[in-house]
Amino acid sequence: MKTFYNKNTIVKLIIFSGLVFSACKKDNFLNVDNLSSVSSSTAFATQNAADLVLNDIYYALPDEYNSVFDPFDNWTDNSMTGFSWSNSANQARTKSTINSNTGFSYNWGGGTQKATSWLNWDYLYGAIRKCNVFIAGLQASSLDDTYKSQRLGEAKVLRAYFYHIVWMLYGGGPIITKPDSRAEDGDSIYHKRATFDENYTFLEKELTDAAELLPDNSGNNSAGRITKGAALTLKGWIELFYASPLYNTSNDLTRWAAAAATNKAVMEMGYSLYPKYDELFLTTGNNNNEGILYREYLGLKEGSTIAGYQGPAYAGKVWLSWGGSTPTQELVNDYAMANGKAITDAGSGYDPNNPYANREPRFKESILYNGNTFNGLPYLSAVGSGFNEIDLSDATDATNTGYAMKKGIDTTINIFQWGASSQTYYYFRYAEVLLNYAEAQNEASGPDASVYDAMDQVRTRAGVPTFSEVYPNASQTEMRQAIRRERRVELAFEGKRYFDLLRWKTAEVNLNHVMHGMKVTPVTGGGYTYQIVNAIPPGSPQWSFDPSKNYLLPIPLSIMGQNPQLTQNPNY
Repeated sequence: MKTFYNKNTIVKLIIFSGLVFSACKKDNFLNVDNLSSVSSSTAFATQNAADLVLNDIYYALPDEYNSVFDPFDNWTDNSMTGFSWSNSANQARTKSTINSNTGFSYNWGGGTQKATSWLNWDYLYGAIRKCNVFIAGLQASSLDDTYKSQRLGEAKVLRAYFYHIVWMLYGGGPIITKPDSRAEDGDSIYHKRATFDENYTFLEKELTDAAELLPDNSGNNSAGRITKGAALTLKGWIELFYASPLYNTSNDLTRWAAAAATNKAVMEMGYSLYPKYDELFLTTGNNNNEGILYREYLGLKEGSTIAGYQGPAYAGKVWLSWGGSTPTQELVNDYAMANGKAITDAGSGYDPNNPYANREPRFKESILYNGNTFNGLPYLSAVGSGFNEIDLSDATDATNTGYAMKKGIDTTINIFQWGASSQTYYYFRYAEVLLNYAEAQNEASGPDASVYDAMDQVRTRAGVPTFSEVYPNASQTEMRQAIRRERRVELAFEGKRYFDLLRWKTAEVNLNHVMHGMKVTPVTGGGYTYQIVNAIPPGSPQWSFDPSKNYLLPIPLSIMGQNPQLTQNPNY
């Protein structure tokens, strides 16, 4: 019922422009003889050899929480790094290093670094080229037609995945569907950028065609491979992005309706929510029926490093990790109360003098705050605790906000074996499909019963009173705001927030103000006082977002110089 892949089953193949492959065998992960001899002449001679080529493309799918200090939610108002020398998005925007000279770069430890690799134009088009090479070789091969059909569908979805990142971050690029060769094609290898709409049309057709080639999300033959469910989920997400305010200025309701219909089709494919939200992101939640496209790590063989890079700096007095993701007060404020109401709602019961009391379960499961526990150890962030209290000096690499990330941090591994976790990283899961449908249907038709039903499923699994109970007569506008809050909380630390802020055209608001944390001070005789404070280190630039250009990233001049047909994004 799932689409996933294991790095343990992937032999890395580096694909060069001349269609030459070299393989690196790891611990006999695949039963294929003479892997080092895989070449342009043998790559498509057998199904096993062809799968090695395709597995290399699966391997290129990003996991921006693994082995990075500054993951994608740190670009947003959800979280920030504990290190003043990182914070890539903040530094790049405020220091004007998002520019056509370097693309997206920032200062890291005194040197200039490019952004996370999977965001880079050259990385994405390198992956697209791999897809084109695979598709051309597969179609020219004499392999079994049934095998070729399914693998063609998988490769089309993978190519669409990389293209859709280019589309969202850069506004689209050249649409290239064959492995160009300078020797054979001459100057025709220089492609013009297709328009945003042309890219959308290409993606829609690519995924529609792929879905017809792929099996449903069930059956033994689909294990570990992209299925129709993954193709349609990606299609439904792309339709939602296309329908959203950034590019749908006339609010064309047919766009919203199309997104609702595709997500509804996925809802009818047999996926379901895993019963326990907190376990979903740990090893106990592996191989569940909620995952649609995801990566499952394999412990010491090929493990996730999320615990070492993103977890709390300290629990009790024990040093645990680098604290790369420290949640903001802005995110904390969007977690509901136990009665299901937003903290700003009348009758919510929220007490600013006791802000963590009576909050919904996902808050405790996702955020470490003063008084929460981590693996049986207390998380202490109060002044004088000496460990996780707010540190804007960068002296301890602890936290700028007083909070730490708990969601998905594996407590069962040795703290010094950071790459030992066998947990799952999700690209798409069923809860997101429900949220996508609810948003699209609310915009297309208003908050009808199906919108409530989708949202109620998400809340019921989370242990929160349903929208039907809390907001039974919501207007379309009220439901829109409620869905956006729910989406933020449910999908926190899953790399979704930045794209949501782009498509809603709210980045110019959400990313144009100071980010905050919570200063907790003990009171003589017991208890604490709570003060919301600026979480930006002294002397550091405040967050900013220029709506005239920052909704798109620039194409670096190094790339522009390679293709005279490319045009730069506005105002870079």
